[in-house]
Amino acid sequence: MASDLYGVQTFVRDQKGKLAQGRFTQCKDADEARRYAEARVNQGYAAGSAAFLRRGGGEFDEGEAITFAVFGAVPPGIADQLPF
Repeated sequence: MASDLYGVQTFVRDQKGKLAQGRFTQCKDADEARRYAEARVNQGYAAGSAAFLRRGGGEFDEGEAITFAVFGAVPPGIADQLPF
């Protein structure tokens, strides 16, 4: 069954200083995702984070992902997905 999913993907620095995926956290809506993503960076838990909406995703993460906010350092491909 397909549905919309709001979430936050954090990014951390590995031992060589390169960005790597951190934790994914599901959120109830866009506002919560944006606040959580910003807080993870501001509180020093992550080098960067991205808040996104996955539309029409099924059990295997298919569907369109729309990044609507980024904070801190994120991989270039993530920032390029912003809709503005």
